[in-house]
Amino acid sequence: MPISYLRQLTGKERSPEANRELACYLSFVAGAANAGGFLAVRQYTSHMSGIISAMADNLALGSMGLLLDGLGALLSFLVGAACSAVLINWGRRENLQSEYALPLMVEAGLLLCFGLLGGNLEHHEWLFVPATVMVLCFIMGLQNAMVTKVSNAEIRTTHVTGMVTDIGIELGKLLYWNLSRTHATKPMVLANRHKLRVLTHLVGLFFLGGVAGALGFKHIGFSATLPLAALLLALAAVPVLDDMRLRVWRRDFLPHLAERGRRWARAVKADDHAIWLATHDARTPWYAKALGRVVAAYALSPIGLIPDFIPVLGYLDNVVLVPLGILLVARLIPGEVMEQHRVAARRAECRPNNWITAGIIVGIWILALSGFALWFPRLAGWSLHP
Repeated sequence: MPISYLRQLTGKERSPEANRELACYLSFVAGAANAGGFLAVRQYTSHMSGIISAMADNLALGSMGLLLDGLGALLSFLVGAACSAVLINWGRRENLQSEYALPLMVEAGLLLCFGLLGGNLEHHEWLFVPATVMVLCFIMGLQNAMVTKVSNAEIRTTHVTGMVTDIGIELGKLLYWNLSRTHATKPMVLANRHKLRVLTHLVGLFFLGGVAGALGFKHIGFSATLPLAALLLALAAVPVLDDMRLRVWRRDFLPHLAERGRRWARAVKADDHAIWLATHDARTPWYAKALGRVVAAYALSPIGLIPDFIPVLGYLDNVVLVPLGILLVARLIPGEVMEQHRVAARRAECRPNNWITAGIIVGIWILALSGFALWFPRLAGWSLHP
C-alpha cells in the first residue's frame, strides 16, 4: 500500500471516502475475529444483544456462573469502547496525526498476543474461555467505537443487525412505487443508493472475514489472528511513525513525558483530602462513599503498598493507580459537593495522614516476607535436588 494512501486512510485528516475504505478493512477483521473466536470458545463476541439476552436467561435459570461470564463480556466491550474514546481524545488534545490509529495499534497488539499465547492457554479451560471472550469483546468494543467516532456515528463495523436493518429500509424505499409523481406537494420516496452500496459492502466483507477467520482457525489454529494483526499494524503504522518522527525521537521527549505524568498525578492527588472530606458528607451517594474511603485512605497513607525504591513499579501506584482511583471517585461525587470540599481542603492547615492504612500495609509486607522466607528454602531444595 502506498504511504500516502495509508496516511489518508488512518490519519488525522478525514474524508468520507477514507472513512468508508477504513470501515471495509475493519469489517473484514471484525468478521474474522468474531468467527474465529466462536470456533475457539463457542461464543460470538460482537453480538451484545445476544450476550445480554443470554444473561437474562441465565439469571432466570439460576446459572449465576454463566451470568457472570456474560457480565464480564459486556463490561469488556464497554471498557474497549471507553478505551478507544480515551485514546482518540488524548490524541486530539496532543494534536497527534495518529489519533485514530492508536486504537488500531492496541487492537493489533491484542490480536498478536492472542495468536501467540492462545495455544499455550488452550489446555487451561477455566482461564482460557473467559479470558478469550473478554479479550475479543474488548477488541470489538475498541474497534466499533473507533469507527463510530471517525465517521461521526455514520458507520459501524460490528453492528451487523443495524446495518441489515438500514439495508432493508433502503430496499423498501427503492422498491416503493411512487404513484404521486405528478403531485408536487407530495415528495417522492427515493432510496439512498450510495448508502445501500456501502452497507452491502460492509455486511459482505464481514461475512467474507468470517469465512476467512473460520477457515484460518480450522487449519492453523490461533495463528490465524497474526495476519489480522499484521493488517491492522500496516493500516496504523504511517500516522504513528509520523508522530514518532516529530515527537518521540526528540531528545527531550521521555523527560518531558515523565514530567507531564508527574504533574498530572500531583494535580489529581490534590483531591485526595477533598474526597476524604466528601465521604463524610450526607449528600455523597453511598457507593461513592464506599469507594472513596478506600481510595482516599490509601492516598493519604504515608507509605504505599509498592515501595518507591523499586524501579518503575515503585511509581505505579502513585502515578497511575491512585490518580485513576481519585478521578473515578471524583466523577461519582456530585459536582457542588466536591467543589465545596476542595475549598475546605485548600483551607486546611495540614494534609492528614492515615496511619491505620499504613499499619495495614506494613502488616501485608510482614506477611509477604514471612511467606517468602518459608517458601524460599523449599525452592532452593527443589533446585538442588531435582
